[in-house]
Order: sequence, then structure tokens, then C-alpha cells
Amino acid sequence: MSRKANPALIGFFVLGSIVLAVVSIAFFGSMKFFSESEDFIVYFDEAVSGLDVGAPVKFRGVPIGSVKEVYIRFNQGDESDHIPVIIELDITLLNSSLGVDVDIRDEEVFFQVINQGYRAQLVMESFITGLLYIEIDIDLDAGRPVMVQEEAIYKEFPSKQSLTAALGSTAQEVFAMLGALDVQTINNELVGVLSKANKALGAIEFSRINDSVIRAADSATELVSSEKIKTTLDNLNKALKEYEKLASDLRGKIDPVLAEADKTNIEIQTTLQKVRDVSTQIERTLSPESSIRYELENTLSELAELSESLRLFVEYLERNPRAFLTGKELPDSDSKKKKKKK
Repeated sequence: MSRKANPALIGFFVLGSIVLAVVSIAFFGSMKFFSESEDFIVYFDEAVSGLDVGAPVKFRGVPIGSVKEVYIRFNQGDESDHIPVIIELDITLLNSSLGVDVDIRDEEVFFQVINQGYRAQLVMESFITGLLYIEIDIDLDAGRPVMVQEEAIYKEFPSKQSLTAALGSTAQEVFAMLGALDVQTINNELVGVLSKANKALGAIEFSRINDSVIRAADSATELVSSEKIKTTLDNLNKALKEYEKLASDLRGKIDPVLAEADKTNIEIQTTLQKVRDVSTQIERTLSPESSIRYELENTLSELAELSESLRLFVEYLERNPRAFLTGKELPDSDSKKKKKKK
């Protein structure tokens, strides 16, 4: 006789299967069985100590892949000493990080991204451990991309110098400049200058200078405390008071004079205005259009005619003095007419 199935056991088995399936999906999902990845290559022109296989690759701090391989040389020219690094990027994470649907598996799209300025850079994850990771970000001043690999085996991300390498090169330049200095010559010249300064200081008689300064200070103190200085200061104070009194008196005398001057100035201005008015009236009177000028011109003309008649009469008397007694002789025709009338 067969045993009857236990429903509780069956339910527990089904529930366990579901939990196991969920855990498996999560585990295999973390193992990227459900992700789309592709390998890329980056060449770094600097030391990569601290960059290990499995190190994260980030886009603006967001993990989008990891380091797959680190080589000494790979697919590069003999003159190149760049360190090649193979990175594996999760395309789905890269698209979500960019915020747009960009499929860099397409070569044309990938080169557009590179030409926009996307570069790979080594970044120190911790100063304590010295571990590095790779940061991919856009650099608007990156310029034209420089590729290293000879054959197009992988899509290549151009790299740019890390901050540590940049500081190191700057420090090397500074050390090189310091190394180019002739330290021994500078030291000898400095020692010579200090020696001359020491000799010059030794030649100075500080005791005599100190005595002179003390004597000068004593003299100044004696001069300030002398009776002559006090008397001079008193006289100066008196003179200043007399000057203030004189200035006050002058101010009291000058102010009335200035007031009278202002009054006189006002009267002068009034007189000048009247003169201007009279001058204007004379101009109007003597203008060519005025009747007074017309009459004056007629009078002057008549006076000129009268003057001419008087001149002629005087000349006649000078020629004929007897004219006062006999009168003016008439012409012959006029004398005959008078005789006939008689």
C-alpha cells in the first residue's frame, strides 16, 4: 500500500526551489552572465604600479568594468614604451552611466565618442594602499586622439597623463633646473659676501657711535630744559596771541569796508545800466529812420547854404567896399528900365 504524499513537505520543497532560483539569478547576474561586455585596450605612457587585474574601471566614479590584463608590450611599435592594459566594459552599465543609448560596439559610434574627448586616466584609489583604477571621462581640451596599437585588434581608448605623473614630471623639471645651478659657485660668492660684510661690521667703531649718540641725547635734553628755550616759547605764545588779536581787529575793520564796497559796486552797476539805456536811446534817435535825424540833416543843409551865401557876400564886400553906401550895381538892362520908369 503506497504512502500518501505530505502536502506540507511538498509546499516546503516548492518554496525552497523558488528561493534557490532567486538566489541563483542574483548570483549569476553578479557574475555577468546576463550582461553584455566587450574588451577594449588602453596604452599608458607612465608607470602602472598599483594597477592590478580586476581593478575597477569607472566613468565619473560609476563602475562600468574592470581590468582584464596588463601587458608589458602588445601590438605596438619598437619605439613605443607604453604599457598596454586590456579592460572589459559592461556595455549596459556604460549606456546607463552616459544616460543615453550609445552602443560603442559600433566602430563609427565609438570613434565619435573618442573625438568628443573621452580619455582614460589612472587615478589613485587610496594613498595608503597605493592602488590604482582607471577613470574614463570627457576632456574638452584633449585635442586630437593619439593611437598606439599598430593593428586594430581592440578598440583603443586614448589615455591622458595622471595627476601623479604630471606632478612627477613637474618635480623632475624643477630638480633638473636645480641640478643645472652651479651651487658651489653660488656658495663661494655667498661666503665672500658674508665675509666682506663681517669685515665691514668689524671696522665700525660702535663704542664711539654709542658715545656720540649719548652725547647728542644729553645735549638735546639740556637744550629742551634750558631757560632760553622756555623764554623763547613764552615769547612765541605771546606773539601768537598778538597776531590773533591783530587779525581780529583787521577783520572788524575790513568787514565794513567790504560792505561799503559792495554797496558802491551796486551803485556803479546801476549807473552803468543807465548809461547803457541813454546810449541805446541816442542810437535809436540817430538812426536813419528817425524823424529827428531827418530834420537835423535838413537844418544842417540850410545852415550850409546860409554859410555859402555869407561867404559870397563877404567876398563881394571885399571887392566893392563902397557897396555899403551905393549898393550893388545893377546890370545895364536893369538900369535902363529904372530910368524909363522915372
